[in-house]
Amino acid sequence: MSRILSFLPAVFLLLALFFSSSILFFSCKKTDPEALARLEQERDEKARRQAIADFAAALPDDQKIAQLFLVNVEGDRNFIPVEKTGALTGNREEGEALLPGGCLLFSYNISESPTQIAAYIASIRRFYQAHHNLPPYVAIDQEGGYVNRLRKITSNLVSQKKVAEWFSPEQAYALYAAQARQLSCLGIQMNLAPVVEVETDANRDFLDTRSFGSLEQVLSYCAAEIAAYEKHGIATVIKHFPGNNNTDPHTGLPRIDMQQDEVETYLTPFSCLASASSALLMSHIIAQVRDVNGLVQEETAMPACFSPYWIEAARKCGSGLIFSDDIFMGALADNGYPPDVAVVAAIDAGVNCIMLSEKTFGQVAGTLLAKAAVDEDFAQKIQDSVCRVIAYKVKAGLLNLEKMEKSEDETARKSSAPSYRVMISANLPAFDQDAFKAAYDEGMSFYK
Repeated sequence: MSRILSFLPAVFLLLALFFSSSILFFSCKKTDPEALARLEQERDEKARRQAIADFAAALPDDQKIAQLFLVNVEGDRNFIPVEKTGALTGNREEGEALLPGGCLLFSYNISESPTQIAAYIASIRRFYQAHHNLPPYVAIDQEGGYVNRLRKITSNLVSQKKVAEWFSPEQAYALYAAQARQLSCLGIQMNLAPVVEVETDANRDFLDTRSFGSLEQVLSYCAAEIAAYEKHGIATVIKHFPGNNNTDPHTGLPRIDMQQDEVETYLTPFSCLASASSALLMSHIIAQVRDVNGLVQEETAMPACFSPYWIEAARKCGSGLIFSDDIFMGALADNGYPPDVAVVAAIDAGVNCIMLSEKTFGQVAGTLLAKAAVDEDFAQKIQDSVCRVIAYKVKAGLLNLEKMEKSEDETARKSSAPSYRVMISANLPAFDQDAFKAAYDEGMSFYK
């Protein structure tokens, strides 16, 4: 007993040291400025996400589902809607104008001058505003070379292959920055570029001049292009995930057969570049992955834009928005994926936005609403995707996240956490001819 008692002072001393060091540790941690700043940032980001989620949940069904569509539009002078909300339930002549979340411009939407194009895009924004719809983002395919919708409007933009042959990555950055400033002046927010696929024998015929070339070239030149556009307010959409072969997906479904250990080869350019880009576009390719026994993994035996395996891989690369390629491509319908089937398969697999070359989307959007009404998990996928689109529109300046004063929000008054609300931006800048010309002249100077 006496021996046990002799150890007690030492035990008490150790306990005292432990508790005093713990108190010191937690008190230091509590007052650590960096830790407090991180905590404040996390709370702020959580509040922003909650505001976006609340806003998305409160949208009427027609506007909510419309956010998931990037659709070609009518006209080149004044915007003309082509559908009504009744199309969602099979009553095409009833209701208000049904307006997509994003408007995709093709060559026939391009007027004769920059002033006319800017006026047409402004007419889109005004129509949405007048009909109390969320402002759309305006997108275009402006890769350069023969994929160049603005060839008669903006400064010369050669193909990605020629950019890599003629310019350094630093010069490429300046070239694309000049192009980005011109797009921004016109009122465009998104460019469906660049192609980040590495050129190989298996895809050379299809890609032609649309790739920068080798992996090293793709990584350096794509990084320059993405940075140039994103820094100047134009979202980039890297494509086509996970790749292509020499079959044109407009006429047939391309196929790739690979082993599990080959997957990383296809993913490398996307995993290196996705986090810097606003979005990623899925290919229609059937990219089958075989396991060690040579058996095809079931989730890869379908077009990539409907494959949970490949969409999860795209998400892991760090992608923001995930777009499908055009679901009205005839090759899909010919292989068991007509539009009403394709649109459900894409959203169910994790795609956020459906791209359509057609001008109407009400019927396929109605298919999504019908499934969401009877499938809670599917309804949640729609909600999650709408939140991603809303977050992008905030980033693009089409919507604003306004911090609320404590007096404006009952919950905020009872909590130290910040509170936000989403507001439609009323900002509709006029076309700046001088700024456009300066960017045009800078873009042309690279060819002197």
